[in-house]
Amino acid sequence: MRTSAELQAQPGDLVSLRARIAGILEAQSTATGVAGAVIGVAVGAEQFALAHGLANLNTGQEFTTDTGWLLGSVTKVLTATALLRLVDAGAVDLDAPARRYLPDFALADTDAAETITVRMLINHTNGIDADDLMPCAVRGRDATRSYVARLRDFGCLFEPGTGLHYSNPGFVLAARIIEEQTGLPYEEAIRTELFDPCGMGDATAVQTEAFLRRTAIGARASDEPGTLRATSLFSLPESAAGAGATPIVTVADMMAFGRMHLAGGLAPTGRRVLSQELAAAMLTPTFDLGLPSAPPIGLGWWLDPIAGTTAAWHGGGSPGGASSFCILPEHDAVIVTFVSGPNALLNDTLHTTVIEHLTGQQASASFAEAPAHADSTMTGEYAAFHVDKSVSVRDGNLLVRTSVPFYDEELERILDAYGMPRSSSVTYVPVAPGLFAPEGADARTTAGFYGRLSLLADLPSVPGRPRGIHSGLRFVPKIS
Repeated sequence: MRTSAELQAQPGDLVSLRARIAGILEAQSTATGVAGAVIGVAVGAEQFALAHGLANLNTGQEFTTDTGWLLGSVTKVLTATALLRLVDAGAVDLDAPARRYLPDFALADTDAAETITVRMLINHTNGIDADDLMPCAVRGRDATRSYVARLRDFGCLFEPGTGLHYSNPGFVLAARIIEEQTGLPYEEAIRTELFDPCGMGDATAVQTEAFLRRTAIGARASDEPGTLRATSLFSLPESAAGAGATPIVTVADMMAFGRMHLAGGLAPTGRRVLSQELAAAMLTPTFDLGLPSAPPIGLGWWLDPIAGTTAAWHGGGSPGGASSFCILPEHDAVIVTFVSGPNALLNDTLHTTVIEHLTGQQASASFAEAPAHADSTMTGEYAAFHVDKSVSVRDGNLLVRTSVPFYDEELERILDAYGMPRSSSVTYVPVAPGLFAPEGADARTTAGFYGRLSLLADLPSVPGRPRGIHSGLRFVPKIS
């Protein structure tokens, strides 16, 4: 923990901040779960970037500040921005049913399919129960369409608009609307609607373009303790591109994108990407569960309170890697990081270090600890697509056993290569009424963006939404 004197460093002093970040990176190795990492920080007109380690364990290629990496679900903020350009143009109405623009969109729950609006697609309130769906049979122009076609077999976890459940399907549907309105496949539409006008000169959503440049490969733990191996899966399927499967970016690309949002939709290129009204709307809460583990959601952005300010943030996972991206409107700042290896929490360390430097305040736990106990009525079975959870109360704590049921060979192959465990058991201790943290976890970890996602909340039923548990931004209803 840093001293109060260190926390009161001058916000504009990026020289000392850069040195501190460099020290953090230099301490990383395969033993700490990091093959390589990169960070970019911009505050006003000042900025710096640092890289560490290897971008590719197979080749020994070093990570540099201009190395590209898979953006993962941070893409969702880009997809939301591109969709809102169509709203600006009058081609799309946020509060219209999504089916107005996608007549072929169907769910097993026909009423839900009729009521899900465009807004619900990009603020995670649609409730579609297809979180891990990753169709891979179709590539190219019809990939996104193939994903949407598969949704007809899935229902919803709650009545649309009554809950919050992280939604890959919502952003694939948003990408499909972009395709329909522009007449272009997603990888071309995101370039013409966003990359080009923002000045994101190295960004691409075409996987094969990775061969033409320096691009990072993710890393996973190997059988030998303290060592890592390169992932065997470069990216998730093209059908989920709009949710984050394929876009590749550099630090400079994300600095330009973040600068555009901080300037109210005006890109560093001088082009207006979004109206000030819609840029502000993206930063305005649209839904809030009131949970320390699930910050308010704007449009695309999660709005996290941290160290005395609000960060508009999104994280993203890719095979063997994790990225983190935020803007701090009160401090005119952009922060972006990527870590190759299983130590995703290094992203939090890097971001929190920068934010504390700018605000002069220490980031604290995302919850106020209070006497609490595990309610025995939480005992039972919980289930959503591709996840079963068995919850029991023991000695005042929760024991949560998670298993991943077989769906089909295609999905199992992808998620095995991605590194999703087939089963796990975690003991949670009560830290506040209705709120639980993994046993042995440091409460300070929950000050960070990824760290707070480890908390678990007991959500009571409300009209349109059954009782369930909420963790990792996902809702799993109680079924017995």
